[in-house]
Amino acid sequence: ILCHFCAYLFKNKKTLLLVKKGFCRLLKNDFVKRQNRFFMIYVEKTTDEEKPLMYYYQSNLEIQQNRQAYESMYDPNHILVQIDKLMDWNSVYQLLEPFYPSTIGRPTIDPLIFVKILMIQYLEGFRSVRFTCKQIQQHATYRWFLGISPTDKVPCHSSVSKFLRHRVDPDVWEALFDHVLQWIQEDGFLSPDTWAADETELKANANKRKRIQVIQTMAVKEEEDVLQLVNEKRQQHGKKPLAPKAEKLATKKMICSTTDPDAGLSVKHDPRGLFAFHDHRIVDTLHNFILDAYVTAATVPGHRILMGRIERVEHRVGYSPEEIVLDAGYYNARLARELEKKGILAYMSYRRFHRKEHPDCRSVKFQQVTDDVYACPFGVKFTYSTSTRSGYHEYKPAVKGSCVGCPAAKGAKDRVFRVSVHQDIYERMRKQRLSMRGKVLRSVRPSTIERSFAESKELHGLRFTRYRGVRQVQIQVWITAMIQNLKKWTKLRSLQQYGLYLTYQMEEKKKRKSSHSS
Repeated sequence: ILCHFCAYLFKNKKTLLLVKKGFCRLLKNDFVKRQNRFFMIYVEKTTDEEKPLMYYYQSNLEIQQNRQAYESMYDPNHILVQIDKLMDWNSVYQLLEPFYPSTIGRPTIDPLIFVKILMIQYLEGFRSVRFTCKQIQQHATYRWFLGISPTDKVPCHSSVSKFLRHRVDPDVWEALFDHVLQWIQEDGFLSPDTWAADETELKANANKRKRIQVIQTMAVKEEEDVLQLVNEKRQQHGKKPLAPKAEKLATKKMICSTTDPDAGLSVKHDPRGLFAFHDHRIVDTLHNFILDAYVTAATVPGHRILMGRIERVEHRVGYSPEEIVLDAGYYNARLARELEKKGILAYMSYRRFHRKEHPDCRSVKFQQVTDDVYACPFGVKFTYSTSTRSGYHEYKPAVKGSCVGCPAAKGAKDRVFRVSVHQDIYERMRKQRLSMRGKVLRSVRPSTIERSFAESKELHGLRFTRYRGVRQVQIQVWITAMIQNLKKWTKLRSLQQYGLYLTYQMEEKKKRKSSHSS
């Protein structure tokens, strides 16, 4: 009789679950529990509601009703209030729904509350989730942002951690970052003109003293483009072209962390080395929006993965830049050649390589007389000798023994002057760097990419990694980048109330007016 009566009165599963919970608390014997299961099965068959059992979320009406209690307490000018107005939370629900089964499990806490708690943590730069939950418990604006009533408890910090680590796939955070960037692009705040790229070091959550030496076996393959350039030069001078070498295996000693094996050893700031990750970032120079943030071990240089990240951003926003600003860490001929093929003008800061040369007879002081003739600072003529597999053209004195007795000589033998097979691209890079446009682009980096890293570390706690493993660190970087973009987006949208529309189209109109007036 009781089962029929409750099935008639209660038409939604949420109320039925509350009734079930009360039965289990009042009556603890096995017979009642068996009857309780029958009661739930019977009601599920009689109800017409198709809402999944485990995936529970608050309706907009519930959130608005809960927020009415904070009308006189919350700060309407807080950045979280502005973010709440811009965000499309329905798209967030669509990203989270596949990770909750529809037929098993108890009703969960609204997963959007977990996302908002993490947004509060990264926005304020709180170190831990535990501390974040304590702050939310006593902060009216935070509770307003979550949409919970004054009597509701803040979810436990362990639930938030399990949601982040086990419940949701890490790719969800990249998808959420893509959604935010797409909304910013629809508002017209992104520019296809100039991008800036750089990398920064994130200290890993690992003891630098707990390390082991690992011998890794890797395949070493000869670079086909370098061999092609070498053979072209050899054939011009009637020399036999070099045959390609087969792929071979080589061993390399590496120091790995026993705490976090994904981290790489970096000696940039510590002579003994510390374990760290690299955050490879691309930003838009118009309003400093982050277009991409990719995490690797600290042993992976930026010039190896830059082209792949540019293609990823191109897939994300639909275009590639006309110019890109890079620092000296990206000074690489192969990267410059790939950017040139893609039609991107690259500004690269010059990188000074350490060479054991006499100050009066450095390679930069050699002057090219003809295509295959160079003159040293003391007037000795150097002619072409050969081209090696390492990617260098070798030049030797035309008269054997010309370097004997030279004050800059380092022995009784003649000096061998080497020129890289990529010398042509180095010369073009130098012209771009010394041009007027290159000098303008040089001043862009400190106010864009460097400032973006500074805000991440000083305001959002990205100086150190909170988690272990490259996938978990990538989550931290994605959320931080999303928060920075949201902050900038809300600021630009708020300026539109005062008639300041700082979109890309408006900036183009200003440039055209200034060019016409000049």
